[in-house]
Amino acid sequence: MIELKDVSFTYESGETENNLSHINLTIQDGETILFCGESGCGKTTLTRLINGLIPHYYGGKLTGQVLLDGKELKDYPLYQIGQRVGSVFQNPRTQFYNVDTTSEIVFGCENMALPVPEMRKRLEETVHSLKLEKLLNRSLFAMSGGEKQKIACAGVSIMEPDVLVMDEPSSNLDASSILDLRAILAFWKSQGKTIIVSEHRLYYLRGLADRFIYI
Repeated sequence: MIELKDVSFTYESGETENNLSHINLTIQDGETILFCGESGCGKTTLTRLINGLIPHYYGGKLTGQVLLDGKELKDYPLYQIGQRVGSVFQNPRTQFYNVDTTSEIVFGCENMALPVPEMRKRLEETVHSLKLEKLLNRSLFAMSGGEKQKIACAGVSIMEPDVLVMDEPSSNLDASSILDLRAILAFWKSQGKTIIVSEHRLYYLRGLADRFIYI
């Protein structure tokens, strides 16, 4: 369970947008939650609080508590948060560390120091579940935006986190790729994952999201 108790945050840069004031929110295990609202309302900041980028990466003034299963997220090392909470960013290129798709998908498992047989097993299962067979062993530089998004999702899914956080994942996708994204979200939901999405486009999440939270 994820809990935000009277959480306020102001970026140290002094920017007036994306700050949050006195947020109280409980997200149950297995829920699919959509954060929506105008640009600058704080949707992305909420995702950064939940995946630990605030306060571990983005500095500022944080008050209140952000809890994961009753423990404050700020007390977890960032690498432990990454094993529990997977993130897919608005532009998947910002989270790639390799030049080919297969290496990128297994990168997180390598960081977790999983045995090679386990990594191969997870790779096979992830590729089959997300239907990515045609995207293996390809250059990331030669892929479309939708294909890159699928690889980013696979790289998170293979680590088997309990929580998945996505920041405006459809912003650079065409209609066909958005349907593919919905299918990935539906698969995660069928696994009982907790899914948190910050979005402007709402239509493709109809029937998937359990709650739409307007910021």
